[in-house]
Amino acid sequence: MSASNNTNKKTTKSSNKLRTWILSLLILMLSSVAVTLVYRERIIVAVTHHFAAPYGVKVATLNGLAVQFDLQQPFFIKKVTLAQLELYVDYLQFEKTTQGKTNQAASQSGITPLTLPELPNWIPDLHIANIIVQGSHLPKLNLAPLDTHHLDFNKSDSNTINIKDVDFKYIAGNSEFGFSVWQAGRNLLEAKLNYIVDNNNVDSDNGDNQALIKAQLTTDLTNISSIVNKQLPAFGTAIVGTVTLDTRFNPQLIDNVAVKLSFSNLGMSYNQQVIIANAEVTVDTVFVLEGNDWLPEHVNLNILHIDPINLTADTCAPYTQLFNIDKTACQSFNKEASPTLAPIVITPELPLSLQLSIQESDIQRWQVQAKQLGMKVQMLDKTAKNSVVVKAQRLQLTPQSWLSDWSFAMITNSHYVSDIHIPVQLNAQGHIDVNPTESAMNIKVTVNEAAFTAQKFNYMDISSEDIQVALLAPMTVNIDKGEVRPFDFALSTALFNTKYQHEYKLERLTAQHQGRFSAKAVSVSSDWQLDDVVLKSKNTIKLFNLAPHKLEGKWQFPKQTIPSLITDIYPLPVGLNLPARVTNRLEYQVMLNGQERYLTASMSGGLTADHSTFNEITATDINAAWMCNIVADKPDLATSLNAKCNINSDISSVDMGPVATDVNFSGLVSFADEKLQVVVDNASAKAFSGTISVSPLLITDFDHIVGQLQVRNLSLPEVLELYNVPGVKVTGLLKADLPFIVQGSGISITDGSIEQQGAGGVIQIKDNVTIDQLKLTQPQLRYALELLENLHYNSLHSDIDYKPSGDTKLTINIKGHNPSVAQPIEFNYSHEENVLQLFRSLRINDALYDALDKMNNP
Repeated sequence: MSASNNTNKKTTKSSNKLRTWILSLLILMLSSVAVTLVYRERIIVAVTHHFAAPYGVKVATLNGLAVQFDLQQPFFIKKVTLAQLELYVDYLQFEKTTQGKTNQAASQSGITPLTLPELPNWIPDLHIANIIVQGSHLPKLNLAPLDTHHLDFNKSDSNTINIKDVDFKYIAGNSEFGFSVWQAGRNLLEAKLNYIVDNNNVDSDNGDNQALIKAQLTTDLTNISSIVNKQLPAFGTAIVGTVTLDTRFNPQLIDNVAVKLSFSNLGMSYNQQVIIANAEVTVDTVFVLEGNDWLPEHVNLNILHIDPINLTADTCAPYTQLFNIDKTACQSFNKEASPTLAPIVITPELPLSLQLSIQESDIQRWQVQAKQLGMKVQMLDKTAKNSVVVKAQRLQLTPQSWLSDWSFAMITNSHYVSDIHIPVQLNAQGHIDVNPTESAMNIKVTVNEAAFTAQKFNYMDISSEDIQVALLAPMTVNIDKGEVRPFDFALSTALFNTKYQHEYKLERLTAQHQGRFSAKAVSVSSDWQLDDVVLKSKNTIKLFNLAPHKLEGKWQFPKQTIPSLITDIYPLPVGLNLPARVTNRLEYQVMLNGQERYLTASMSGGLTADHSTFNEITATDINAAWMCNIVADKPDLATSLNAKCNINSDISSVDMGPVATDVNFSGLVSFADEKLQVVVDNASAKAFSGTISVSPLLITDFDHIVGQLQVRNLSLPEVLELYNVPGVKVTGLLKADLPFIVQGSGISITDGSIEQQGAGGVIQIKDNVTIDQLKLTQPQLRYALELLENLHYNSLHSDIDYKPSGDTKLTINIKGHNPSVAQPIEFNYSHEENVLQLFRSLRINDALYDALDKMNNP
């Protein structure tokens, strides 16, 4: 019993001691908690000082700390709040400390992926209303290019930053952390971070849940720009809009970080002038740790919207200042400029999607791709539409090559480059391939299609409704080390309804051109069709340093009938029918350097016709040829042109009633000192078995031509046949010297003379009805008329006068003898007749004879 009682007493005594110990421990704990709660802020400050002092960070104020307890939570703490925390940071000490640790880390070989510790299963919510960070020894920035010298943040309110509304929440294994950054009363940054456990991770090898941290930083660029402009007045650039940075990574192994940067309502002004407005831009990428570098796998740039950019006389200057462009570029907008540029609107072709990728994690093997890249430049001209649209439909850039399909479209009024106001359209598309090297770029440009159109061309006295030039075949241009290599091209040209001086009209002009370009010359061979005219040409421009210094070539008029284009401009005389074939060739050389003779040219050609008629005159087998030399010392051809043309022609026969054969002409046509003159070396023909020729003649006044017509060895019997006098026979030859004057289209002969050539001849009259009738009616003439029946003349002379109307007056004197009479005979006779009517009657008789002959000999 006693033993049992002793045992109970000992147990009771031990129990009392345990209770006392537990109670004391509880009192101690409660006292510690009470002391901690009372002095919590001081304790936190002291602990923070201990760890942060080496970094130059000091907690100046901490107040408003409150802890919300919940017995159902671990450690019975549900939420911790803090009203204000004020920190002082010595940035110089912080920089030295962190740089020392960075240098130690850099001495280690290689870079390993970052890791963040896993979050515990429970963290109490946290809310800090305001954190004030004040700094000292801020770095001084050297901004000499902006004329601000050294910018000292210590002398402004930039050394104070407020971090407000710091919130941390932990819900169902996912945590959310957010805060905002303020400076000088402006909200600079909104931050939001999420710690998420992804239960649907399909990329994980073992199927475990994967933790992700998502961070979003948002800032109003207007507030940042205001602070920058306050500190840097000379900067002059203001930026507005909202920018958001989104990141995503695995905190357990940070070797892959996704980043997306979004700009909303982005705008930029320079010196209070809006340059870019309402831009919507996103940039997203994924950074991957490869060895010692963080490399982006892909960088995607998307521009969804940008307001059109306006360039005017008022807005041009800020662009030149911002992009360091010569200020003289804006002078074309001034009213005093000629021509004055109208306001220009630049509109990007959107949306733009551009992607940068790294091939096989090698920074030297990058690639940029874009589906569309382009812009439209429009000039707001009241008189004409002016716009240029440039597009890259497919763009691919690598270190080894830059490839793109491109297109170009332009609509403009050409008065901006000349005084000729022509609506012009130019469209082209092709491909470009650029191969950059260390020393130069090799460029290959392919033009698949190109067309140029100018409508309603009107300049001085030349007009055309439509001009079209088009590329006939794809053209490739290679630029090797800055030098354009030779290339070939093929073009077509078309002009419609072209007029000159409102009188001469060309319905259609078409041509095809084959050309070659080189650094030394540009050559073009062309086939032209001008209504019914066919032309061929080959022209070459000689180049020196890509500047033209000589133009040479040849134009050929292939053998063809005289086209209506020429006869419309230079009409043939009324009544002339000339179904001829003409050919011509021109070779020329034009010196453009101003040191040598400007123009040297030669021209040769010919004309052939089987026959021709002029009123009632007929010519057969006509041939003409010419050869000209042309020079001009100056570009002013009107004053400096000199030309000499040798002309030769021959006609087999000319039927004017009497027939002339072997008609020949040769002479020299010259133009010098703005004056035209003609030298007739030879103009001759055969008629009546003799020759008719014009003495060498110089013509300077084409309204008054004076010359001498010579006739030699003219057969008198053949002349008499013109009159068809029966019973009259004559022998002998005639010669004549006939001075003539040509005025306008009329010709006259005054004081001309005709006489026998040689010893003389015989005149015999027998069985002539007219003579016999005179003998009967006028017996007093019988003796004289009988003397003429067998007159041997030794002198025959006639004076002749001829008027433009054709009236001819002959005064004839004949001397000789009759063998049956001993005394000499002298005969004087005057005769007037219209020779043109005589020739006409002869032609009528010939035509009647031909008709009767056809009737008798069908």
